[in-house]
Amino acid sequence: MPRPRAATVLVVDDLESFRVMLRRQLVSLGHIVLEAADGAEGLEVVRSRRGELDLVLTDVVMPAMNGTEVAACICAEYPGLPVVLMSAYAPAGLTRVGFQDAIVPVLQKPFDVNQLAELIQVAVDLPAKRASSP
Repeated sequence: MPRPRAATVLVVDDLESFRVMLRRQLVSLGHIVLEAADGAEGLEVVRSRRGELDLVLTDVVMPAMNGTEVAACICAEYPGLPVVLMSAYAPAGLTRVGFQDAIVPVLQKPFDVNQLAELIQVAVDLPAKRASSP
């Protein structure tokens, strides 16, 4: 599989052990990783580093502000920023969720590094394709 271009990815998950594991996988793929321990912190990172981010990966089930709420805020405030929801509890067969004009993919936990690499490549390539379209 071709290596995707390096991306800056924000991982939003309340489980530190999962963030650490995901960071290792993403760094091994050549990506830059930022982390947030909850939805509010994730939105702060997005707002402060908006021009630097290529993708946000957010867990669905988190206390206070869940990943669905995070995704809805990002889609409303930064419509060009790709978001992917991650969940171990999503209904079987759920692969995407719609927010306003955006479709957000849902990645079922556990997932393997190849699934993640493909998803990142698609997410970071889409804005480039949109920009080059007439």
